[in-house]
Amino acid sequence: MKKILIISVISVILIVIQTAVANAQLTASVSFSPKSPLPGDHVRGTLTVETSSSETISSITFVSTLPIIPREVSGIGKIPAGSTYSLPFTLTAQSPGIYTIKVYITTINGTLVKTFNLNVVSSKPEIVIASPITLGEVNKVHFTLYNPVDAMNIKVTPLFNAYPRSIVADKGGTFIFYPKKAEPLRFRIEFYDSFPSNYHSYVQTINPFYVRSKGVTINVSTSHKSYNLCDVIPVSVEISNLRNDTIYSVRVRLKTGNYEKSYVFPYISSGKSKSVVIKCPAMESGKQKVTISINFKDFFDNSYNISKIVFVNVTPEKTVSISDISVERSENGAEITGDISNSGWSKVYSVSVTAVGKVNKSYFIGTIDPSDYDTFDIITHNATKVVVTWQNELGETFSASKPIHVARETVKVPTNNNTIPVAVAGALVVLVIVLIGVYNSLRRNK
Repeated sequence: MKKILIISVISVILIVIQTAVANAQLTASVSFSPKSPLPGDHVRGTLTVETSSSETISSITFVSTLPIIPREVSGIGKIPAGSTYSLPFTLTAQSPGIYTIKVYITTINGTLVKTFNLNVVSSKPEIVIASPITLGEVNKVHFTLYNPVDAMNIKVTPLFNAYPRSIVADKGGTFIFYPKKAEPLRFRIEFYDSFPSNYHSYVQTINPFYVRSKGVTINVSTSHKSYNLCDVIPVSVEISNLRNDTIYSVRVRLKTGNYEKSYVFPYISSGKSKSVVIKCPAMESGKQKVTISINFKDFFDNSYNISKIVFVNVTPEKTVSISDISVERSENGAEITGDISNSGWSKVYSVSVTAVGKVNKSYFIGTIDPSDYDTFDIITHNATKVVVTWQNELGETFSASKPIHVARETVKVPTNNNTIPVAVAGALVVLVIVLIGVYNSLRRNK
């Protein structure tokens, strides 16, 4: 009995010694792909054995609750000193958890036992959207990917109208879309994990935080409180894009009465402003209505319209007037002089003054600056009124008139110092006749 016990103890000691020797001569490591598989994934594994001295490996055995192929490999043979031996294997991941894999490497000198762990995870790649989404405008939304399985080339497809239609990324990406109302966003996520058979596809629903659009604002102003009739009104329009996206084909249209004019900005970036001055005529005395309309489009060609109405005070007096008319007689006719005043806020051009009568006579002035005047001088014979015509800065033609009175001319007979006046000549003739009559009478009496 004692003999048997002694033999058993010696055998155990020899096994421990052989194992220690094997451990001293051999090292082993395992790699997995994917490192953190999902349930059902096929996993590639590689066992790498290194030896510091020549060693003969008779078998390698895997022990685990996971299905591993192959379970055992025998007849491996001699491994030279300083060399490595690699053994590929595959397994199928089960439900989430940490699984233990024991590897028994048997040599002629003993058995090396190595234990490795494989973590099967349940967490899949997910989309995270941190920034709020604005309703009623084009959003450029950046998302990040929470990727616990280190998956590569993850395909993200928005299940709503967005651009681009799908994104392939590892860490994140950006998509553009136009939300009309606050609602959950659904994405399809697809990826392959190492093996072609490790295909995953699922839908993730996100409830983002929505905010309202600040829109586009317009500010309309004029440089003065009131204008004279026929003057030019410069209307300043400032457009501010308070949206988070760029707006395109921004058309500014001014309308007052039958007059229309427009200006186009190719685009206005987010947070930027653009200004333009559009001129229109002062054409209606009192409160003249001026409508400013803004039309623009977004990235998806959606069209928007906003407008603003302002009223401008227009006095009934025309911007150009005739004053200080003077009519004086001269040997050449009637000389008409006067002033042409520009009481408006803008220049007037092609100013011409005409004395209207049987024969019209004109006087050209040209340009008159704001709050300035010029004079005219016309010689005529039978004018009844003076008419001034001019053009404003928009090229429109206007006129104003004022009646005048020119006195009739008195006819004068020219005289000569060497000529006897008719009356004197007549008296002399009568005197001669009388004297002749007296002379004849005296002769008869004799």
